[in-house]
Amino acid sequence: MTGKTTRRAVIHGAAAFAAALAAPRVQAQSDFMEPVRIRMGYAPYISAGPYLIAEAKGYFRRLNIEIVPTSHVDGSLSLPALAAGELDVTGATISAGLFNLMARGLGIKLFMERGRESPGMGSNAILVSNELWERGFRSKEGYRLARGQAIGISSRGSVAQYIHTLGLEAAGLKPDDVDWRWGMAPNTSLPLMRQNRIGLMNLPLPGAYAAQNQGIGRVATWSDELAPGMVLACSLASERFLRERHSAVVRFCMAIMQGNKEFMAAARDGNPEILRILADGTRLTPEVIDSTRPRWTDMQIDGMPNLPSIVEQQRFWRERTDLLARSVPDDQIFDTRAIREAWQRLENSNPFA
Repeated sequence: MTGKTTRRAVIHGAAAFAAALAAPRVQAQSDFMEPVRIRMGYAPYISAGPYLIAEAKGYFRRLNIEIVPTSHVDGSLSLPALAAGELDVTGATISAGLFNLMARGLGIKLFMERGRESPGMGSNAILVSNELWERGFRSKEGYRLARGQAIGISSRGSVAQYIHTLGLEAAGLKPDDVDWRWGMAPNTSLPLMRQNRIGLMNLPLPGAYAAQNQGIGRVATWSDELAPGMVLACSLASERFLRERHSAVVRFCMAIMQGNKEFMAAARDGNPEILRILADGTRLTPEVIDSTRPRWTDMQIDGMPNLPSIVEQQRFWRERTDLLARSVPDDQIFDTRAIREAWQRLENSNPFA
Protein backbone atom coordinates (compact mmCIF):
# COMPACT_ATOMS: atom_id res chain seq x y z
CA MET A 1 0.00 0.00 0.00
CA THR A 2 1.66 3.22 -1.12
CA GLY A 3 -1.15 5.73 -0.70
CA LYS A 4 -1.87 5.63 -4.43
CA THR A 5 -4.97 4.01 -5.86
CA THR A 6 -4.12 1.49 -8.57
CA ARG A 7 -6.33 1.14 -11.61
CA ARG A 8 -7.16 -2.42 -10.54
CA ALA A 9 -8.16 -1.25 -7.04
CA VAL A 10 -10.40 1.48 -8.43
CA ILE A 11 -12.10 -0.89 -10.87
CA HIS A 12 -12.52 -3.57 -8.19
CA GLY A 13 -13.91 -1.09 -5.67
CA ALA A 14 -16.25 0.54 -8.16
CA ALA A 15 -17.53 -2.82 -9.38
CA ALA A 16 -18.18 -4.06 -5.87
CA PHE A 17 -19.87 -0.80 -4.98
CA ALA A 18 -22.11 -0.88 -8.06
CA ALA A 19 -23.10 -4.46 -7.35
CA ALA A 20 -24.22 -3.49 -3.87
CA LEU A 21 -26.53 -0.71 -4.97
CA ALA A 22 -30.23 -1.41 -4.93
CA ALA A 23 -32.77 0.78 -6.65
CA PRO A 24 -33.92 3.50 -4.24
CA ARG A 25 -37.04 2.54 -2.33
CA VAL A 26 -39.56 5.38 -2.48
CA GLN A 27 -42.15 5.05 0.26
CA ALA A 28 -45.75 6.11 -0.06
CA GLN A 29 -46.27 9.73 0.96
CA SER A 30 -48.86 8.66 3.54
CA ASP A 31 -46.21 7.35 5.96
CA PHE A 32 -43.14 9.16 4.66
CA MET A 33 -43.66 12.22 6.91
CA GLU A 34 -44.33 10.30 10.11
CA PRO A 35 -42.91 12.30 13.08
CA VAL A 36 -39.61 10.91 14.38
CA ARG A 37 -36.89 11.66 16.93
CA ILE A 38 -33.29 11.00 15.89
CA ARG A 39 -30.58 10.79 18.54
CA MET A 40 -27.50 12.16 16.81
CA GLY A 41 -23.84 12.47 17.78
CA TYR A 42 -21.71 15.23 16.31
CA ALA A 43 -18.47 17.14 16.87
CA PRO A 44 -18.94 20.94 17.20
CA TYR A 45 -16.49 22.02 14.52
CA ILE A 46 -16.79 23.89 11.23
CA SER A 47 -17.24 20.55 9.45
CA ALA A 48 -20.54 20.16 11.33
CA GLY A 49 -21.77 23.17 9.37
CA PRO A 50 -24.39 21.39 7.23
CA TYR A 51 -26.07 20.03 10.36
CA LEU A 52 -25.82 23.41 12.15
CA ILE A 53 -27.39 25.13 9.13
CA ALA A 54 -30.21 22.59 8.80
CA GLU A 55 -31.00 22.86 12.52
CA ALA A 56 -30.85 26.66 12.67
CA LYS A 57 -33.04 27.07 9.60
CA GLY A 58 -35.65 24.54 10.72
CA TYR A 59 -35.08 22.06 7.89
CA PHE A 60 -35.42 19.02 10.18
CA ARG A 61 -38.62 20.36 11.75
CA ARG A 62 -40.05 21.00 8.31
CA LEU A 63 -39.66 17.28 7.64
CA ASN A 64 -41.18 16.20 10.98
CA ILE A 65 -37.79 15.32 12.50
CA GLU A 66 -36.74 16.21 16.02
CA ILE A 67 -32.97 15.99 16.41
CA VAL A 68 -31.70 15.12 19.89
CA PRO A 69 -28.01 16.07 19.58
CA THR A 70 -25.08 14.91 21.68
CA SER A 71 -21.81 16.79 21.26
CA HIS A 72 -18.50 14.92 21.35
CA VAL A 73 -15.02 16.47 21.30
CA ASP A 74 -14.07 13.92 18.63
CA GLY A 75 -16.52 12.10 16.38
CA SER A 76 -14.83 8.79 17.14
CA LEU A 77 -15.90 9.13 20.79
CA SER A 78 -19.53 8.67 19.73
CA LEU A 79 -18.91 5.23 18.21
CA PRO A 80 -19.35 3.24 21.46
CA ALA A 81 -22.68 5.00 22.07
CA LEU A 82 -23.84 4.10 18.56
CA ALA A 83 -22.78 0.48 19.02
CA ALA A 84 -24.64 0.37 22.36
CA GLY A 85 -27.84 1.70 20.78
CA GLU A 86 -27.68 5.00 22.65
CA LEU A 87 -27.44 6.96 19.39
CA ASP A 88 -29.29 6.46 16.11
CA VAL A 89 -26.90 8.35 13.84
CA THR A 90 -23.43 9.79 14.22
CA GLY A 91 -20.56 11.10 12.17
CA ALA A 92 -17.03 9.77 12.43
CA THR A 93 -13.71 10.21 10.71
CA ILE A 94 -12.47 7.32 8.58
CA SER A 95 -10.07 5.52 10.91
CA ALA A 96 -8.85 2.11 12.00
CA GLY A 97 -11.23 2.30 14.96
CA LEU A 98 -14.21 2.82 12.68
CA PHE A 99 -13.33 -0.18 10.52
CA ASN A 100 -12.72 -2.30 13.62
CA LEU A 101 -16.21 -1.45 14.88
CA MET A 102 -17.77 -2.35 11.54
CA ALA A 103 -15.76 -5.57 11.24
CA ARG A 104 -16.97 -6.84 14.62
CA GLY A 105 -20.29 -7.82 13.05
CA LEU A 106 -22.38 -5.24 14.92
CA GLY A 107 -24.37 -4.35 11.80
CA ILE A 108 -23.03 -0.79 11.39
CA LYS A 109 -22.89 0.87 7.97
CA LEU A 110 -21.87 4.17 6.47
CA PHE A 111 -24.72 5.88 4.64
CA MET A 112 -23.62 9.42 3.74
CA GLU A 113 -20.28 11.04 3.04
CA ARG A 114 -19.60 13.92 5.44
CA GLY A 115 -16.58 15.57 3.86
CA ARG A 116 -13.53 14.95 1.73
CA GLU A 117 -10.20 16.72 1.32
CA SER A 118 -10.57 17.98 -2.24
CA PRO A 119 -7.77 20.05 -3.78
CA GLY A 120 -7.77 23.52 -2.24
CA MET A 121 -10.35 22.59 0.41
CA GLY A 122 -8.46 20.34 2.82
CA SER A 123 -9.08 21.50 6.38
CA ASN A 124 -6.21 19.63 8.03
CA ALA A 125 -2.95 21.55 8.12
CA ILE A 126 0.50 20.08 8.59
CA LEU A 127 2.08 22.41 11.12
CA VAL A 128 5.88 22.33 11.41
CA SER A 129 8.20 23.88 13.96
CA ASN A 130 9.84 27.19 13.19
CA GLU A 131 13.17 25.36 13.05
CA LEU A 132 11.94 22.96 10.36
CA TRP A 133 10.38 25.85 8.46
CA GLU A 134 13.72 27.64 8.39
CA ARG A 135 15.38 24.45 7.15
CA GLY A 136 13.02 24.45 4.15
CA PHE A 137 9.99 22.39 5.16
CA ARG A 138 7.52 24.60 3.27
CA SER A 139 5.61 22.13 1.09
CA LYS A 140 4.79 18.43 0.97
CA GLU A 141 8.29 17.82 -0.39
CA GLY A 142 9.55 19.03 2.98
CA TYR A 143 8.86 15.62 4.47
CA ARG A 144 12.34 14.70 3.25
CA LEU A 145 13.55 16.75 6.24
CA ALA A 146 11.44 14.79 8.72
CA ARG A 147 13.97 12.01 9.41
CA GLY A 148 14.52 11.78 13.17
CA GLN A 149 11.85 14.37 13.92
CA ALA A 150 9.17 13.96 16.59
CA ILE A 151 5.59 13.89 15.33
CA GLY A 152 2.96 14.84 17.89
CA ILE A 153 -0.10 12.66 17.29
CA SER A 154 -3.23 12.02 19.32
CA SER A 155 -3.81 8.34 18.62
CA ARG A 156 -2.86 5.35 16.52
CA GLY A 157 -5.18 4.58 13.66
CA SER A 158 -6.13 8.22 13.15
CA VAL A 159 -6.40 10.40 10.07
CA ALA A 160 -3.21 12.14 11.21
CA GLN A 161 -1.22 8.88 11.16
CA TYR A 162 -2.53 8.10 7.68
CA ILE A 163 -1.66 11.42 6.06
CA HIS A 164 1.74 11.75 7.79
CA THR A 165 2.63 8.27 6.53
CA LEU A 166 1.69 9.23 2.97
CA GLY A 167 3.86 12.34 3.25
CA LEU A 168 6.84 10.40 4.56
CA GLU A 169 6.62 7.73 1.88
CA ALA A 170 6.22 10.26 -0.93
CA ALA A 171 9.51 11.76 0.27
CA GLY A 172 11.23 8.38 0.29
CA LEU A 173 11.13 7.84 4.06
CA LYS A 174 9.59 5.08 6.16
CA PRO A 175 7.35 5.40 9.23
CA ASP A 176 10.22 4.11 11.37
CA ASP A 177 12.36 7.07 10.27
CA VAL A 178 10.48 9.40 12.62
CA ASP A 179 9.69 9.49 16.34
CA TRP A 180 5.93 9.06 16.75
CA ARG A 181 4.80 10.67 20.01
CA TRP A 182 1.44 9.00 20.63
CA GLY A 183 -1.29 10.28 22.91
CA MET A 184 -0.43 13.93 22.46
CA ALA A 185 -3.40 16.25 22.19
CA PRO A 186 -2.79 19.70 20.67
CA ASN A 187 -2.63 21.37 24.09
CA THR A 188 0.40 19.16 24.79
CA SER A 189 2.03 19.23 21.33
CA LEU A 190 1.81 22.98 20.75
CA PRO A 191 3.94 24.09 23.73
CA LEU A 192 6.55 21.50 22.73
CA MET A 193 6.50 22.73 19.13
CA ARG A 194 7.11 26.26 20.35
CA GLN A 195 10.29 24.89 21.95
CA ASN A 196 11.20 22.99 18.72
CA ARG A 197 10.84 19.70 20.63
CA ILE A 198 7.99 18.57 18.32
CA GLY A 199 8.72 18.91 14.62
CA LEU A 200 5.38 18.12 13.01
CA MET A 201 1.73 17.77 13.87
CA ASN A 202 -1.61 17.64 12.13
CA LEU A 203 -3.94 20.46 13.21
CA PRO A 204 -7.34 21.25 11.69
CA LEU A 205 -8.57 24.77 11.08
CA PRO A 206 -8.94 27.23 12.68
CA GLY A 207 -6.46 25.93 15.25
CA ALA A 208 -3.61 25.80 12.72
CA TYR A 209 -4.00 29.46 11.79
CA ALA A 210 -4.22 30.44 15.45
CA ALA A 211 -0.98 28.55 16.23
CA GLN A 212 0.75 30.19 13.29
CA ASN A 213 -0.42 33.65 14.34
CA GLN A 214 0.96 33.01 17.83
CA GLY A 215 4.37 32.14 16.40
CA ILE A 216 4.24 28.50 17.54
CA GLY A 217 4.90 27.01 14.10
CA ARG A 218 4.09 27.37 10.41
CA VAL A 219 1.60 25.71 8.07
CA ALA A 220 3.79 23.85 5.59
CA THR A 221 1.27 21.78 3.62
CA TRP A 222 -2.25 20.37 3.73
CA SER A 223 -4.06 17.07 3.82
CA ASP A 224 -5.50 17.64 0.34
CA GLU A 225 -1.97 17.95 -1.05
CA LEU A 226 -0.90 14.69 0.58
CA ALA A 227 -4.09 12.70 -0.11
CA PRO A 228 -6.24 14.48 -2.73
CA GLY A 229 -9.88 13.44 -2.55
CA MET A 230 -9.44 11.55 0.73
CA VAL A 231 -12.78 10.92 2.45
CA LEU A 232 -12.45 12.48 5.87
CA ALA A 233 -15.72 11.46 7.52
CA CYS A 234 -19.07 9.78 6.98
CA SER A 235 -22.42 9.44 8.71
CA LEU A 236 -23.17 5.96 10.01
CA ALA A 237 -26.01 4.07 11.65
CA SER A 238 -27.04 0.53 12.44
CA GLU A 239 -28.37 -1.58 9.60
CA ARG A 240 -31.52 -2.04 11.65
CA PHE A 241 -32.10 1.69 11.92
CA LEU A 242 -31.42 2.19 8.21
CA ARG A 243 -33.91 -0.57 7.40
CA GLU A 244 -36.69 0.10 9.93
CA ARG A 245 -36.55 3.90 9.90
CA HIS A 246 -35.85 4.32 6.21
CA SER A 247 -38.12 7.35 5.71
CA ALA A 248 -36.51 9.09 8.71
CA VAL A 249 -33.03 8.51 7.27
CA VAL A 250 -34.13 9.80 3.86
CA ARG A 251 -35.56 12.97 5.41
CA PHE A 252 -32.44 13.40 7.55
CA CYS A 253 -30.32 13.18 4.39
CA MET A 254 -32.54 15.69 2.58
CA ALA A 255 -32.02 18.26 5.34
CA ILE A 256 -28.26 17.66 5.42
CA MET A 257 -28.05 17.89 1.62
CA GLN A 258 -29.66 21.33 1.72
CA GLY A 259 -27.19 22.21 4.47
CA ASN A 260 -24.34 20.95 2.29
CA LYS A 261 -25.48 23.19 -0.54
CA GLU A 262 -25.61 26.32 1.60
CA PHE A 263 -22.38 25.41 3.42
CA MET A 264 -20.44 25.06 0.17
CA ALA A 265 -21.89 28.28 -1.24
CA ALA A 266 -20.82 30.14 1.92
CA ALA A 267 -17.32 28.65 1.66
CA ARG A 268 -17.08 30.54 -1.61
CA ASP A 269 -18.94 33.79 -0.86
CA GLY A 270 -18.82 34.19 2.93
CA ASN A 271 -22.58 34.56 3.42
CA PRO A 272 -22.89 36.49 6.74
CA GLU A 273 -25.96 34.52 7.85
CA ILE A 274 -24.12 31.21 7.46
CA LEU A 275 -21.01 32.59 9.17
CA ARG A 276 -23.15 33.54 12.16
CA ILE A 277 -24.79 30.10 12.30
CA LEU A 278 -21.40 28.39 12.22
CA ALA A 279 -20.04 30.78 14.84
CA ASP A 280 -22.93 30.07 17.18
CA GLY A 281 -22.53 26.31 16.76
CA THR A 282 -18.75 26.24 17.22
CA ARG A 283 -18.38 29.09 19.76
CA LEU A 284 -15.98 30.84 17.44
CA THR A 285 -16.41 34.34 16.04
CA PRO A 286 -17.75 34.96 12.54
CA GLU A 287 -14.41 36.61 11.73
CA VAL A 288 -12.48 33.47 12.68
CA ILE A 289 -14.87 31.30 10.68
CA ASP A 290 -14.49 33.64 7.70
CA SER A 291 -10.69 33.47 7.89
CA THR A 292 -10.74 29.72 7.24
CA ARG A 293 -12.58 29.95 3.91
CA PRO A 294 -12.53 28.11 1.54
CA ARG A 295 -10.89 25.32 3.55
CA TRP A 296 -14.08 24.09 5.20
CA THR A 297 -13.77 20.50 3.91
CA ASP A 298 -15.57 19.67 0.68
CA MET A 299 -19.14 18.44 1.22
CA GLN A 300 -20.66 16.53 -1.69
CA ILE A 301 -24.16 17.93 -1.95
CA ASP A 302 -25.68 14.54 -2.81
CA GLY A 303 -23.73 12.72 -0.09
CA MET A 304 -22.33 10.13 -2.50
CA PRO A 305 -19.01 8.65 -1.32
CA ASN A 306 -15.60 8.46 -2.91
CA LEU A 307 -15.63 4.72 -2.27
CA PRO A 308 -12.14 4.01 -3.67
CA SER A 309 -10.73 6.37 -1.03
CA ILE A 310 -12.59 4.58 1.78
CA VAL A 311 -11.52 1.16 0.49
CA GLU A 312 -7.94 2.37 0.15
CA GLN A 313 -7.87 3.64 3.72
CA GLN A 314 -9.21 0.34 5.06
CA ARG A 315 -6.57 -1.53 3.05
CA PHE A 316 -3.88 0.69 4.56
CA TRP A 317 -4.89 -0.16 8.14
CA ARG A 318 -5.32 -3.85 7.35
CA GLU A 319 -2.16 -4.44 5.32
CA ARG A 320 0.25 -1.84 6.64
CA THR A 321 -0.41 -1.87 10.38
CA ASP A 322 -1.45 -4.25 13.15
CA LEU A 323 -4.48 -2.12 14.01
CA LEU A 324 -7.11 -3.92 11.91
CA ALA A 325 -7.53 -7.66 12.41
CA ARG A 326 -9.95 -8.16 9.53
CA SER A 327 -11.56 -6.11 6.80
CA VAL A 328 -15.14 -5.25 6.00
CA PRO A 329 -15.99 -6.52 2.49
CA ASP A 330 -15.96 -3.60 0.06
CA ASP A 331 -19.61 -4.06 -0.86
CA GLN A 332 -20.71 -4.03 2.79
CA ILE A 333 -19.16 -0.73 3.85
CA PHE A 334 -21.69 1.71 2.46
CA ASP A 335 -25.49 1.73 2.04
CA THR A 336 -26.54 4.35 -0.53
CA ARG A 337 -30.30 3.71 -0.60
CA ALA A 338 -31.24 6.65 1.61
CA ILE A 339 -29.04 9.24 -0.09
CA ARG A 340 -30.19 8.15 -3.54
CA GLU A 341 -33.86 8.49 -2.60
CA ALA A 342 -33.22 11.77 -0.76
CA TRP A 343 -31.51 13.26 -3.80
CA GLN A 344 -34.32 12.04 -6.07
CA ARG A 345 -36.94 13.69 -3.84
CA LEU A 346 -35.01 16.96 -3.73
CA GLU A 347 -34.70 16.94 -7.50
CA ASN A 348 -38.43 16.32 -7.89
CA SER A 349 -39.67 18.81 -5.29
CA ASN A 350 -37.33 20.65 -2.93
CA PRO A 351 -39.25 21.54 0.27
CA PHE A 352 -36.56 24.07 1.20
CA ALA A 353 -36.65 26.09 -2.01
